[in-house]
This record gives sequence, structure tokens and C-alpha cells, in this order.
Amino acid sequence: MTPRAWAKSAFLVITCLAVVVSCATSRGTTLSTVMSTEKAATAQQTKPPETPAQSPPQSQKGLEIVTDPSSAEVWIDGVLKGLSPIVLTDIVTGWHRVVLRKTGYHETSAWVDFNSDYMFYQASLVRITGFLQLSVLPQSAVATVDGSAIPTGLVQLGVGTYTLTVRLFGYTDYSAAVTIQDSAITTVAVSLSPAPFAVTSFVVPKPAVNPENPGFLGTIDCRFSVTAPGSGEMRVADSAGAVVYSKPLPDFTTWDQAFSWDVRDAAGVALPDGAYTLRLVAHGADSTEEQVQEAKLTVDRTLKIAPRSVWSGSAGLLYAPTAEVLPAGDFQISVLGAGIAVSDGFQAPVQLGARIGLGSRFEIDASAGLIASSVALPFTASVAARWNMSSPHGDYGTSSALQAKLAVQLVPGVDIATPLMTDTFANFTGVSVEVPLQLSLDRVSFLLTVGATGSLWYPYRLQADGTGVQSAVAWLYLRAGALVDLGPVTAGISASTRTEPLPGGVAFLSSPVPFEAGAEIHWLIPGTSLLLSGIIAGEYENGNNYYFMGGGGLGFLY
Repeated sequence: MTPRAWAKSAFLVITCLAVVVSCATSRGTTLSTVMSTEKAATAQQTKPPETPAQSPPQSQKGLEIVTDPSSAEVWIDGVLKGLSPIVLTDIVTGWHRVVLRKTGYHETSAWVDFNSDYMFYQASLVRITGFLQLSVLPQSAVATVDGSAIPTGLVQLGVGTYTLTVRLFGYTDYSAAVTIQDSAITTVAVSLSPAPFAVTSFVVPKPAVNPENPGFLGTIDCRFSVTAPGSGEMRVADSAGAVVYSKPLPDFTTWDQAFSWDVRDAAGVALPDGAYTLRLVAHGADSTEEQVQEAKLTVDRTLKIAPRSVWSGSAGLLYAPTAEVLPAGDFQISVLGAGIAVSDGFQAPVQLGARIGLGSRFEIDASAGLIASSVALPFTASVAARWNMSSPHGDYGTSSALQAKLAVQLVPGVDIATPLMTDTFANFTGVSVEVPLQLSLDRVSFLLTVGATGSLWYPYRLQADGTGVQSAVAWLYLRAGALVDLGPVTAGISASTRTEPLPGGVAFLSSPVPFEAGAEIHWLIPGTSLLLSGIIAGEYENGNNYYFMGGGGLGFLY
């Protein structure tokens, strides 16, 4: 079985397993503890004020005026009353002159006999129009008026001034203002002139690339425009000026052109890291005079772009962040959700996560989500800033980062000073400082993070009245995971646990402190920037107390 076939099979297996697990995988009291804690928070909600009894609606009274189109001025007996649609309740019985006015439309007037409690009056306004008599050469040219295509010949338009544009590839654009008058014909004849060949733009949106990134993420794209038919060639030169790649381009038959390259030489070998020049050499169909456009690009294998979760507030695996960061200008947006249903209720956390590369070695992660359950609907949000302190120069080595994170969990209707006390995402309300470490061994990485969190509350700790214990407290999180990057497929397992309050609670995995664990797989659909994900996540205390949820999600990586 090929690596790609194995990766697809693994994705299908874990996704199916996630669906099966989501049906109900729990034992003991861990899930009951989570749900009872959420229920206690929900119980603090104050009862909504009683809605005063409403008197039955009365029948509508007055003169209602509606126009097509709307927003016409409504004049009654020479007095402006407002814009349509409108209901006039102060009108007296008898005859009234109604005048309707709107810019660009003929004025409409009528006498209305208002002789009851309610009357409905509707009018359709007639647009004031004129005509444009248009002829163009060549006849295949496309004409637009204020951006809307129009045919040649006689065209009816509303009165006013418009921008007329006539375009045809290989000819100089025509643009002029035309004024249409009431019931008059405005004649315009346009004869386009052939355009000299020129390359009007040459843009490389992402001039730095890692050819080992999967799919589109490992390619260089450029865009350029030409004014007339012609042909050209793309050439890539190294820092010494030697051409390492060249490719003829299809003949130019329209203005906008694009070129995509997988950063490999003519023999199909990925180029080594370094600085290169991407050069466009082009000429017109009737000319041999060359025009040259250039852009600098960099091949850099440290610019790693791969799908990552933001489940616990920072990018990596579900419960363990990575030390790497996205290159500047790259981003990921994804949605992950999981669920479990048991006899005494259900829980279904769903999260929207985003990653943005901002400059050298810096990334911002943000998340927002909710934890739907049969007892509460809390919301969560966090933002994390990560700075990569070191990275390996190759496929093997260690990397480290420093990150700070702010997280909050709230239950609607509950006093904001008392957040949710559960810790489903291992991202409890508070401020955290963590040091992610990563050991990379080709396609496999091992993750370890130690971090300190400060908060005014402690997870799962409640007072007798169900409110959280409000006192400054700090504890440590320990996170670990194993990550496998197989090009378009990424998979991993991770876990997180915490200590009792510091300074004394330094023993990890001490009862009754649970730890969270999860498995995940992400597939970058070939030929696209779309992600499909499958996840299993949950909490574990011991062999008799645990629960796991299964689910998946969608994402976009650029």
C-alpha cells in the first residue's frame, strides 16, 4: 500500500471511529461531574422578569401609502409627511391630494377620499428615461454602463450621467461619461484603437515557499496582465544567475494571466534553500521585442505550513501546542466539534479556531466556541500569542517557543464574575504562560509543554451555593503529544493534565484531578486548501471514570 493510500485509509478509519465513539463512550462519574458542575452554574441564572400582560392588538387606522419603488416622498395637501411606505394616522375625513416624488421618476398625484378608519393606497412610479444609441468597432467589443453590460444599438436608460466603458482584448480601453436626458437619444460611436503589447503588472503574492509543504502550500503562484496577444516564457535563476527552470507559457488570449510552479527544476527535483529570481520574458504576437518582468523569491524549508488544531486555545494538537509558527501572511480557519450522548444527558463542544502568521517567528491564535449540553450552553473564547525562539535547520532537531494566552468561559445569564467551572478544552478562565518544546524526527514530532495558569477560580471547585470559589490561585499544566505529518494528512495523539493549586500541588495525575486526552487526523484535500478533520476527545480520571467524544470538522489553510 502506498503512503498516500495508507494516509487516506487511516483518515477514514479514525473518522469512522470518532463517529462510533460519539454514540456513547463513558464510564463512572467523570461525565456526571462535568454536567453537574455546569448545571450548578446554570442554576445561578436569575429568573427573567415577568412579561406584563399585553392588550389585544387594535385594528390599524389611518391612510397607508405604499410605492414601488419605496422611499418616495409623500406629500399630502402640499405638506411633506415622510417617505413611503408610511401610515398617516392624523389624517381627517374627506378629500386629500396625494403627491409622490422620487428622483429619477415621474411625479405621481391623485385625489383620495378618506372616509373610513383605514384606507390603503398603492402606486407604481414611472421611471424617467432616455435612450443611448451606441455603435462600436470592432463589433465584438464589450460595452458596460457603470459596470453593467449593455448591447449595442438603442438602449433605454434612466436619466442621469453614466460611465461608458468599451473593452476588447488587444485594443486600448475607451471610457467616457454620457448623459441621458428625458425622452432624448444620446448617440455615441466608439472605434477602438489597437493597443501596443505591454505587461502591465507582475505580482507574486507569497514570494517565500517551502516545497515540502503539501499541495498548493508548496507552490509559487504569480499573476500578471498583458494588453494584447503575445507569448512568453517563465525562467527561474539562482543567486549566481544560472537558469534552473524554464517553461513556455500558453499564448496570451486575454488580459489576466497566472502561473503556478511546484518549485522543482526540469528534472523534477525540489530546489535547495536560497534566493532566486522569477523572470517573465514576453513579447507581442507581431513583435520580437522582449519585455522582462522580475520578482525575487526565497526557498525556505523552515516555513512549515500544516493543519493544526486550536482546540485548547493554541495551535498544535488537541491538547498540546507545537513550537512552530505559521509564516507571515499565512492563516488557517477551522471548525471542530465533538459529542457524546448518554442516558442522563449529552455534551457537544464546538469550536471555531483561527491562526495567523504575523512576521518573523510570530503567530496569533484565537478561538471561540460553545459547549452545548442538556444542562447548559456556555461560551468560550481565548487568544494566544506565540513566539518561536528556535527551530531546526533540517528535518531533525528541536524547537522551542514562548506563548501567552488569555481565556474565558461564560454561561449566559450568570453573573460574569462566576465563569464556567468545567475544563472541557483544558483552557480554563485565566492567564497562562507556556513553553512549548518540539523534537522533530523527519515526519514525526514529539511535543511537551509546561505552563503556569493564574485565575480567580479553580476548575470544578464550587461552594455550597453552587458558585465558584473566588480567590487568586495558580497551577501548572503539563501537555504532551506525538504528531505525524504525512504531507496532505496529519495525525496525532495528545493529553493534558494539571496540578493542584501551587505552591504545594506539584504532583501531576493526582486524584481527583482528571486529564484530557485526544486523537485527531486532518486531511488536506488534494488540489484545494480545504481540510477535513476527525477527532476523539475526552476526560479521564482512572479505569472506572472517563468519557470520550467523537466528531470532526472543516477548515481552510492558506
